[in-house]
Amino acid sequence: MLNFKFYFFRSLLIIFSFGWFMIPLISQDWQEIQRFNPAQTIQKIKFLNSELGYCVSSLYNGSTRNIHKTNNGGLSWESQNSGFTSMRFMDIFILDEQTTWICGNAGIILKTTDGGQNWILKNTGTTEQIWSIYFTDALNGFACGSTGLLLRTKDGGDSWDPIPSGINNLLYSMHFVNSSKGFAGGSNVLLRTDDAGETWYKENAFPFSPPGDWIRKILFVNENVGYACADIGRIYKTLDGGDHWTKLESGTQEALMEIDFANENVGVAVGFNGTILFTKDGGAKWDPMNSPLGTDHLFTVDLLNPQLGFIASHQGRILKNDLLSVSLSNPTKDSDSWLYQSHQSLYVDLGEYEKFEFYNPAGQLVQLQNSQKDNSGYLFSLTGITPGLYIACKSKFNNLTCLPCIIY
Repeated sequence: MLNFKFYFFRSLLIIFSFGWFMIPLISQDWQEIQRFNPAQTIQKIKFLNSELGYCVSSLYNGSTRNIHKTNNGGLSWESQNSGFTSMRFMDIFILDEQTTWICGNAGIILKTTDGGQNWILKNTGTTEQIWSIYFTDALNGFACGSTGLLLRTKDGGDSWDPIPSGINNLLYSMHFVNSSKGFAGGSNVLLRTDDAGETWYKENAFPFSPPGDWIRKILFVNENVGYACADIGRIYKTLDGGDHWTKLESGTQEALMEIDFANENVGVAVGFNGTILFTKDGGAKWDPMNSPLGTDHLFTVDLLNPQLGFIASHQGRILKNDLLSVSLSNPTKDSDSWLYQSHQSLYVDLGEYEKFEFYNPAGQLVQLQNSQKDNSGYLFSLTGITPGLYIACKSKFNNLTCLPCIIY
């Protein structure tokens, strides 16, 4: 049986404001959870879910351990043998728990179908650097890279065929909105396909800014809303599926290496010199966040949901934030301690409040069983409750007072 304890975070304690509106709480605390040895540059980090993730890196010391996997949300990482030394892997695409592709230098694409135990080299027919890889389903995938390289597979990545791009620009990032429409962005260019990758054409209306833009990342959160980031602090947004793009004010001149959104509103961009930018309003405003790594360049970010994100750095370090953004409605000024813990149970002192509810970070109501009521409040059993972050709220009419806490 687990011995549960409550830890309260003062950075998240709601002790201010009231009224009928939403207040997002932002944690400035990115925590370092991993530092790889030997030293390496992590180029990409990607998670399938809150537990399973991969990162890939550049190694220049003769090691072949440049693929890493976690099954416990980044608490520990297993180094996997790629079979390649001095290799720079650039991108990851995870289809499911067993199937993942990675790509990198010298035209290399590797695939695993057994959860990373074995990585199989696939024939791409090129030695150009492959910067990005994307699959629309288990069979159909695309890759892009240097000198306008575009590749396509129809058999799950076992074989790859070149697609004429008509350009020599480096293509750095690729994303498909659906099975038909996709984009590939890079050095002063944005390509688009509307026929499942058969043909590609330039999006000439994209507002590239002099002296030039290198689109480092392009992504869509749905079929209409998409984002892209580039050098010199540039962030772009579309609201009509990529037909028109506008430049957003990021507040920085640092090169932005990657951007990710958990939904239309909550996003994070990372870049050189420890730059972390956070938005909760779809990019209308970007707030800087603190990096515990100082000026270490941040190359990649992955948001799993509005609360949980991972960042990886040039010096092989991984950051995690599982209190990124928690939205709670109708907070009232109240700093009383009203949660009390004793062996596997939770006592809630309601006072003048009438109702108590328990939520996970996604805003889903968690049912606490075996409650007992006395004159002041309720005693709840925590048996069967998964350890993690929760939000405890007591309410009366339009007033709501909430406390975040971790159950261990």
